[in-house]
Amino acid sequence: MKVSVIQFNTEAGEFNRNWNRSLTFLNFCDDNSIVVFPEVFSTEFAYDCMDEAAKFGLTVLDFLIKLSESSGSVFVFTVIEKGLNGFYNVVKVIDCGKEVLSRPKIKLFKPFEEDKYFKSGKFPDDLKVVETSKGIIAPLICFELRFSEFFLHFLKENVQIVTISAQWGRARKKHWEILLRARAIENQVFVVGANGTGDMAGSSAIIDPWGRVLGDMGDGEGVISADISLSVIEQVRRKLPMER
Repeated sequence: MKVSVIQFNTEAGEFNRNWNRSLTFLNFCDDNSIVVFPEVFSTEFAYDCMDEAAKFGLTVLDFLIKLSESSGSVFVFTVIEKGLNGFYNVVKVIDCGKEVLSRPKIKLFKPFEEDKYFKSGKFPDDLKVVETSKGIIAPLICFELRFSEFFLHFLKENVQIVTISAQWGRARKKHWEILLRARAIENQVFVVGANGTGDMAGSSAIIDPWGRVLGDMGDGEGVISADISLSVIEQVRRKLPMER
């Protein structure tokens, strides 16, 4: 099974520019695969135009639902959504032309003032996993990668693939790289991290349950892809059984 990660420099408020860039990179992703995008990839955080960003997110969602139906791919990404009480950064999983998971970001990143512009979800009520045509996926959003309690919850749900859509800062690049591999090793799952570049750390990566890096984007823009087999999860767990 093919997994792909898209990485590029998103710009706040430059909706069409960001969207066109992502469409270009989508052309390099195989049909019938899993494709993971960076956090709020089509709008960036767009604090000055949140209403417009939320409306644009509906366009993005509609397009990716239709593309998923025709391509057989699973898409994981986040968009800005407007709710009754304010705005939310919401992760979506699209499979076979349907939205199969939607949940708000639970751990907002206060140094970037996310808590001033977004409402947060609640742990554990809003933490979700979903069984897709490609496996059991648990999507995380950026800062949530740091919280081990999320992963303990995933173990109970027999998660096979953890995705992280992020805009992870360059100053904390080593944290990103280490945490991606550590989460794969300690939870014996595949970890797929999609990050922005430019001011962000880049280093989007696909990690297997042994902690092996199957693909690393470095600082550039583009797509990384890897073939994965979910049977590796059972192999690792047989050789290194961990009673929890």
